[in-house]
Amino acid sequence: MRFNKKEVDQQKTWLERWVFNNRLVSVLLVIILLLLTIYLLHKTSFIFEPIKALFSAVGAPVITAGIFYYLLIPSVNWAHDKFHLSKQLIVLIIFLFVALFLVLFVVYIAPIIRDNFIVFFKHWPDYYSHWSKRLQVWLSYPGLKPIKNWVLDTNNNFNKTIINWSKNYLTNGIAGVGKITRVITMIVITLITFPFILYYMLKDGDQLPRYISQFFPARTRPSLLEVLHEINKQISDYLRGQILTAVAVSIMFMIGFSIIGLPYGIWIGLLAGPLNLIPYLGSFLVMVPAIIIALFGGIHLVIAVLIVFVIEQTLESRLIHPKIMGASMNIHPITVLVILLGAGEMFGLLGVAFGIPTYAVLKVLIGRSYHWWRENSELFKG
Repeated sequence: MRFNKKEVDQQKTWLERWVFNNRLVSVLLVIILLLLTIYLLHKTSFIFEPIKALFSAVGAPVITAGIFYYLLIPSVNWAHDKFHLSKQLIVLIIFLFVALFLVLFVVYIAPIIRDNFIVFFKHWPDYYSHWSKRLQVWLSYPGLKPIKNWVLDTNNNFNKTIINWSKNYLTNGIAGVGKITRVITMIVITLITFPFILYYMLKDGDQLPRYISQFFPARTRPSLLEVLHEINKQISDYLRGQILTAVAVSIMFMIGFSIIGLPYGIWIGLLAGPLNLIPYLGSFLVMVPAIIIALFGGIHLVIAVLIVFVIEQTLESRLIHPKIMGASMNIHPITVLVILLGAGEMFGLLGVAFGIPTYAVLKVLIGRSYHWWRENSELFKG
């Protein structure tokens, strides 16, 4: 005996019709289960303390090695396919070139940066005095009285903050020294250990997805490998693109500021690279010290700095960034700004640095999970 769809629906109980086969109720149940899971994880957070301690110990070297891995792995794969050399030999050759570059940097470039910093801090009192006098002249106009009061209040609050910080630091000097010692120790450990981690990542990193897939059922392994491949592509595109773009931005600013004769243009250009790792905001942050210093050289130098900035932004947005990054990330600029603001507020500098790649990974996982749910759930059939 065959039943049509209407007869089958009539034979179902009200619980099946209005709860188990109701899309809205199912979505609400999933949300409730997720919130309940988050609540339980929060209440049992002590379970994850050993994991937190482990990550605090090895997190910095692993993250540093991971960044260099995504930067160097294209060269390793290219040399392996082109010259049919073992990856172990290729990695050793790359390490030798990197060591040679570091030696040249310490011998030739580091002294130039050091001299620029010494000269800048030597003349900083003169710059500050000159800037304060010029600012007072500008704010002497009656129409700018509210701005003048705001600047004076901000300056007083800043001075009070510095004084209070100095008092707290002197009061808790031993604790401050302990924190500085821990930071220095972490930096030294990272510099010593991350090359070893990087070596094995470059040598055997391509085997990691298949090794992870062995712990999952056989029928899920193809999908798992696709997800890991997509996550790897998202992270590699972002990190490699951001680092290469930052290097290009530093070079462009260094060349531009050197041509117009901006004082301390070399180290401002070097500062532009790390700041450019903050998407859509880094280059604008570089302009603050550049314009402040240019004001002492006159309005013509300020205009020259603005011209350099416009040229750099045009080349970066129209040529360099699209060529390096492409459209593979597929993240809207507004989404990027929201992620930066939210992650920065919740996690500080680490949130700004890793907010975008974390969002990209979550986007892949949630998108795949939702796609699997649509294909396997009765709610979406028909």
